[in-house]
Amino acid sequence: MSSPQLTHETYADFVASNSFAVVHCWAVWNGYDHKMRAALADQMPHFRQIAFAEFDVDPPDHHDICRELNVHGPPFLALYRDGALVTSRVGLMDRADLRAFLHGLLNPAA
Repeated sequence: MSSPQLTHETYADFVASNSFAVVHCWAVWNGYDHKMRAALADQMPHFRQIAFAEFDVDPPDHHDICRELNVHGPPFLALYRDGALVTSRVGLMDRADLRAFLHGLLNPAA
């Protein structure tokens, strides 16, 4: 499974138009992002109610969003519920931690 590539022009609409959204902020030069992408793809079939997307941190037009999110380095995940940022996470996660992290988006009291 693949995720749509967001730009500075499409980011806000994507987040606002999905009840649950996860944005993977990545960079082509970061090897950990390739592993994070694979881990996310592995989880997508288990979390069909979450919309997943990717956001390249390198283009200058994307830097304002990176500053708003406080992205200092990828991989970085931003989790949204009903258009509002719920939480974020920096660094590579193993599949079990990622699954628990995504489950927390859907079930905040769990």
